[in-house]
Amino acid sequence: MSPVALTSIAELLDILPDAVLMVDARGQVRYANPAVRGLLGHAPADLIGRPLGFLLPPAARERHEGLVSRFRAEGQPTMMGSRPVLSALHASGRVVPVSISICNLTIDDGERVSVAVVHDVSRLNTHLDRATAEAETDPLTGLGNRLRLSRRLQAMLAVDRAFALLFLDLRHFKPFNDRHGHAAGDEALRIVGQRLLAQVRDADIVVRLGGDEFVVLVDGPQDPAQLAERAAALHASISRPLQLSGGTGELDVNIGGAIRPLHGNTERELLAAADRAMYAAKQADLGYRLADV
Repeated sequence: MSPVALTSIAELLDILPDAVLMVDARGQVRYANPAVRGLLGHAPADLIGRPLGFLLPPAARERHEGLVSRFRAEGQPTMMGSRPVLSALHASGRVVPVSISICNLTIDDGERVSVAVVHDVSRLNTHLDRATAEAETDPLTGLGNRLRLSRRLQAMLAVDRAFALLFLDLRHFKPFNDRHGHAAGDEALRIVGQRLLAQVRDADIVVRLGGDEFVVLVDGPQDPAQLAERAAALHASISRPLQLSGGTGELDVNIGGAIRPLHGNTERELLAAADRAMYAAKQADLGYRLADV
C-alpha cells in the first residue's frame, strides 16, 4: 500500500463516531480522534506519546502488548482477541467494555503504524456481562461487593487517580438483630445500602464488605474537610429512624476515612488506614475520624 498522508487520514478519522487511536512501533499513541474523549474520558492531546497500555486495566496489558505485536507482524486487518468484548480503562477508573479492530498502515514519512478502532459495546447484554455483574454484587443489598471494590481500586491506582475511602461499621448491630430478629436485620442492611447510594455521586461506588461493614469510594481529590462533610452526611442519613416491616428501629455508625495519596498508595494500605480510623472512632465514641498520617 502506498504511504498515506497523516494529515489527510486525520481529517477522515476526526469525524468518525468510534474512537480511533494510531500507535507507532514503540506502542505509543501517535494520534487520537475526538471520539476518544466521549468513550474513555481523555482529551486526545493528553494521550499523545503515552503507551497504549495506559488505556487498559493492568491485568490485560501484557496480553494486549503481545496481541499488538503479533498483529503488527502479520499485517492483516483483524479483530483483537477471540472474545467480542474486551476491556478499556476510562479516565475515571471504571472499566468500559469495547470491541477493537486493528490494521497496519504506512504514513507519509514511511513510518508503519497500527490503527485501532475502538467501539463501545457497553449496551450489549451478553452472558459474560451478566456473570461479571453477579460476581461483583452483594446478593442481600444489591450493592457492589469486595471484588467490585478491589477492581475499581486497582483501576484507579493504575491511572494515578486521587480518591478517598470511607469505611463504615454499624454500631450495636448484633443487639439490633437480637431485638428485632434477623429478617429485620437484613431489611435494615438493605435500607442502609439505599441510603448510602442516595448520598453518593455517579462516579463514587458503595460496597458491602460483609456483615455490617460498608465502604464508600469517593472519586476525585479530597481534602480532610471535604471528606468530613461527606462522612457527616452519610452518618446523618444512616442514623435516621428505620421504617421496618415490623415497626421502627434505629442504628448508628462509626466511619473511618483515608485519602489517597495522603494515607497510602496501595489497596491494602488505604483499606487498612480507613479501617484503623473507623476503629479509633468507635473507641472514642465518635461518628467519624480521619486516619493518622
